[in-house]
Amino acid sequence: MSREEELVPIARITGAHGIKGEVKAAPYGDLDDMDWEAVAVFLAGKGGARPARVTRARRHKGVFILELDGVADRNAAEALAGLDVSVRRSDLPETAEDEYYYFELVGMDVYSEDSKRIGRVSDVMETGSNDVLVVDGPYGEVLVPAIEQVIVRVDPDKKEIIIRLLEGILPE
Repeated sequence: MSREEELVPIARITGAHGIKGEVKAAPYGDLDDMDWEAVAVFLAGKGGARPARVTRARRHKGVFILELDGVADRNAAEALAGLDVSVRRSDLPETAEDEYYYFELVGMDVYSEDSKRIGRVSDVMETGSNDVLVVDGPYGEVLVPAIEQVIVRVDPDKKEIIIRLLEGILPE
């Protein structure tokens, strides 16, 4: 499978919404530009990925409410909880310069400006004001605010992030 055809998770189904088969999908990052009805989506879990078709999508209280073809009632929608909604990498909207999808950051190594290894990004949390990188490494879990004052450089080719160690980032 080529890099463009690679499936990437963009949201997780967290449960049913209402009684007509709609699901709640918590996005992994900003998906406001996603044309849900126009792209091929896949529902992915431990058993692999299967194609699905979004017939309607809307934003609601921080999640997306998706109507999926063939999911007709609450029981069918609840059965999908925990699955990732994935798309082909080539179907993702383009990001601006210095913007990245969460999946692109997870797995990157994080170093301080003086080359001290902080760890590897295991997750990205959305906090409302700014995203926070969850970094696991020799200092335990370190929460790194994804703000201009802290993030010095992201190098996707080297799969590394260089940060400025402001006071309070590393544990005592």
